[in-house]
Amino acid sequence: MSTGRSQAQADPAAEAAIAWFVRLHDDPADPSLRSDFEAWRDADPRHVRAYERLQRLWGASAHLPSLSVQKPTMDRRRMLRGAVGAGGVAAVALVGGRLALGPHPFADYATRPGETARVALADGSLIELSTATAVNVDFSSRRRRLRLLGGEAWFQPAATDARPFIVEAAGGWIEAGEGAFVAAIEVGGARVGVTAKAARVGMGQAVATLEEGYGLSYGRAGLEPPRLLPEDSMAWRDGRLIFVNAPLGRVAAALDRWTGGRTLILDDDLAARPVTLITRTTEAARGLERLAQATPMRIRRGGSLLAVVTSI
Repeated sequence: MSTGRSQAQADPAAEAAIAWFVRLHDDPADPSLRSDFEAWRDADPRHVRAYERLQRLWGASAHLPSLSVQKPTMDRRRMLRGAVGAGGVAAVALVGGRLALGPHPFADYATRPGETARVALADGSLIELSTATAVNVDFSSRRRRLRLLGGEAWFQPAATDARPFIVEAAGGWIEAGEGAFVAAIEVGGARVGVTAKAARVGMGQAVATLEEGYGLSYGRAGLEPPRLLPEDSMAWRDGRLIFVNAPLGRVAAALDRWTGGRTLILDDDLAARPVTLITRTTEAARGLERLAQATPMRIRRGGSLLAVVTSI
């Protein structure tokens, strides 16, 4: 049994912090709950450290506001009303009593969690947007430039148009005159796969040519070597999600994109554990529970958007 797993089970402060984290995100507007939480938090420095660790894991989420360990000096809704009253423009959505800011409110084409979309561009090119995806389009007389702002999309350039077709993503680019390719934003970079013909991929001074059936990732370390595309890499286009011996943390992040939720896995060994899951995109919300049937983990939920996962 790993050391991290033993600590997650044995530390009462960590267990209590998880419980408070879930309760506060489940009902953030309850003033008595907030008061009780602050009393618990201030009773012991270990409580503060345990809760701060959860907040660091939560990070600067686009899904939900974090809860400061210091008492807020101004209500977030009052701040937003002040910004709008001063002439600002805010694209906001209240989901279950929570404030969620759209990450790309001015994208030309975008999908929400759980949605996909097929777009025909003016030149005859096609785009299929996966869930929680945003794309900008900037065509001129000399080139066709698109920018993948987030998520994952499949592109099929119109071969009858002689202008270069370039998709920018995470500091790199993909160019194809015809054929088709998929691009996805990932942590620290992007992933590219060619599904027809060929494409060129570049980042900085490095450029690689990918043939049909091959893909690569790029990021801070530059372009990685090309590799064969897994047969299930485009399963989302058929309404399926397929993960075979994939790390639980990566699978949970993929499920979150389809549900709009956020999963925190508090054990590094558990997050790295390989799991296999085959499900429909419409059943993504049940993915964690299905994995828990064959994986030693416990799930605590705060409403429909938060899941905290620990080892058992």
